[in-house]
Amino acid sequence: MIKYFCAHDGNSTRIACEYPNECPICTSKISPNLLMESLNKDIQLASLFFVCPSCGKGFVSHYMYDSTNELKYGSYMHKHLVYLNSFPSIPNQIEFDNCINNLSPNFCEIYNQAHASEIYNLNQLSGIGYRKALEFLIKDYCVYKHPDKVDKIKSTLLGQVISNYIDSTNIKNLAKISSWIGNDETHYVRKFEEKDINDLKRFIKATVAFITYELTSDEACALVNE
Repeated sequence: MIKYFCAHDGNSTRIACEYPNECPICTSKISPNLLMESLNKDIQLASLFFVCPSCGKGFVSHYMYDSTNELKYGSYMHKHLVYLNSFPSIPNQIEFDNCINNLSPNFCEIYNQAHASEIYNLNQLSGIGYRKALEFLIKDYCVYKHPDKVDKIKSTLLGQVISNYIDSTNIKNLAKISSWIGNDETHYVRKFEEKDINDLKRFIKATVAFITYELTSDEACALVNE
């Protein structure tokens, strides 16, 4: 819904814009309370300061002047502002199955930090984070499968761990291609030019899915045997 108000900028500029309908901090659907506004006519940018009625925290939304469009409200013409973004923006946590959380809590934490870096446009670091998360997942999975080889698995390079300690063909292939693409995110020269971070995430998610199925199956077998 378009909101109309008079800005406190010394000129009583009349403004028309849509308030954000979601809090960038708590993600609640809201109708925020406007505290103040800052208009920079030189760069045609407006910053509106809101308070979320749900979590009580403040955030700022940025708007761009729409110089081609003015809206009439009552007997007055209002400058139209076009919504750009809101800050701070808190990334949503990626939720993993409990069996993955129990198997490799470090993987879950590192993966979410890599995800957050993408949200904050730290794209040169995101792939490195996903590659590190993969290593924790695979090594923790292999430790689970080979509890007598813990020290060896921890000290061995990821590629050798994948080759020597994973029996499932699906998991082995997914982990292998994920590690190759992940290595490209850490090296100067890329070997897989046609693949990017989205492919890396896609293969990691598939790896997680197959490991989840296997852990769930192991749990079912244990219950049957009991």
